[in-house]
Amino acid sequence: MMVPVLLALCIALTDALTAFPPKFLVGNRDQDVVVKCNTSRQEVTWTQNGEPEPMAELVTEGQTLTIRGLDQPATGNYSCWAGGVLLDSTYVVVGDSGEKGRNASCQADSYRGSFRCSWIGSHSTVFRARLTHSDGSVGDWVPAARHGRRFSANFTDPSFCPFAEELRPLQLHFEGISYTSFYNFSIYFFVRDIVRPDPPQELTAHLREGQLHLAWAPPASWPLPKSYFALLYWLQYELPNGTQVDTFVEGTEKMSLQERVRRVRISCQDPYTYTNTSWSPWSRWREVDTARPWRG
Repeated sequence: MMVPVLLALCIALTDALTAFPPKFLVGNRDQDVVVKCNTSRQEVTWTQNGEPEPMAELVTEGQTLTIRGLDQPATGNYSCWAGGVLLDSTYVVVGDSGEKGRNASCQADSYRGSFRCSWIGSHSTVFRARLTHSDGSVGDWVPAARHGRRFSANFTDPSFCPFAEELRPLQLHFEGISYTSFYNFSIYFFVRDIVRPDPPQELTAHLREGQLHLAWAPPASWPLPKSYFALLYWLQYELPNGTQVDTFVEGTEKMSLQERVRRVRISCQDPYTYTNTSWSPWSRWREVDTARPWRG
């Protein structure tokens, strides 16, 4: 009898979920859990993960099944049947109270109310998340994409106003389910704290009258008008000897340099944020034609 039991356990543990079950029940470890069959029939039979002899201490009474002292071997898909007809199924898992936040973080490229969030999870877990909007309404569940142990999802707050002051943080609630366990946690944040612009675009460099004239444009994703959504620019240029020079510019999208420059790149930041991570990625290096003669 031991071999079939071990085989059934191995099958249950390797049969990872690929999506949230339509119906699931979260129970506390070592406590009783009652599963109900959604049917009008008074007499039904039960299976656990397709096995007619569930690996759990069970008490059946009519349309209900009681799992005595829920543990991991007792988790899985419980189905009720009438003969060979499937009536209902409920996935039973153990709640994990130790879940803290899994290094969840979010990032937005502007103040349009859209952002991307990522967090860490196990390979065998399926995650979903939903956003509580600025107006207090709750959004739909969004399934997460898996990239190894990292999960991610995109969200939009349709009630977010980029011109209004944020008075309360947004809440993002996560749920995860595996073949044995259920996880849930929440994070809170202001959009203003997660904004990281895209790189500035259209960086040009022209030699004229003994000076290097630089010009650029804000990221295409950055909102308008420029007078309201100002940007602080970080220009970094490299001299022929390899020395790199940094300069910061605000309120304009052009400047001139008198030094000989080999190449230049640019980053930007919302001037009202003050974290190192809020600087945009660098643009590509823009090579300057140093072979052309400089006047002056």
